[in-house]
Amino acid sequence: MKNGSLQDILQQITDGTRELDWLGRHRIVAGIVAGLEHLHINHTQRIIHRDLMPANILLDDDMEARITDFGLAKVVPDAHTYITTSNVAGTVGYIAPEYHQTLKFTDKCDIYSFGVVLAVMVIEKAPSDEFFQHTSEMSLVKWLRNVMTSDDHKIEIDPKLIGNGYEERILVG
Repeated sequence: MKNGSLQDILQQITDGTRELDWLGRHRIVAGIVAGLEHLHINHTQRIIHRDLMPANILLDDDMEARITDFGLAKVVPDAHTYITTSNVAGTVGYIAPEYHQTLKFTDKCDIYSFGVVLAVMVIEKAPSDEFFQHTSEMSLVKWLRNVMTSDDHKIEIDPKLIGNGYEERILVG
């Protein structure tokens, strides 16, 4: 794909070699949602990706998101609400805690991963970012929960997105 992966774009934004305003990020988010909707609802058999993260989201010429890398994906038979595995697969930081604890995965595990991807796009910090090693929470999700219960929600927004008139839309979804 011409624009590479979402991971590539986020790295370019961090490096200062590319800009992506909230409308551009929102368009990518909408594409990811459409892809997950297809996999989880519209496909004849439900497919759970199990490794949704920025590196597995490609961006075409028009910056439309395409979910890729189905190496860990599983088809969930209609009669089952979850699948059990013998070991956890996926990328640390994007794996849903219930999957990690029970070895059972559902489409909700992909939704958790999507939430982490969305957070990464808004705060411009990956779950593995060294920043979280210097916080009491030691993880993106725990840090974000604490910020959301604080009085200053703007601390979580990428500074490049502040002042463009979209803060309220970013904070409420």
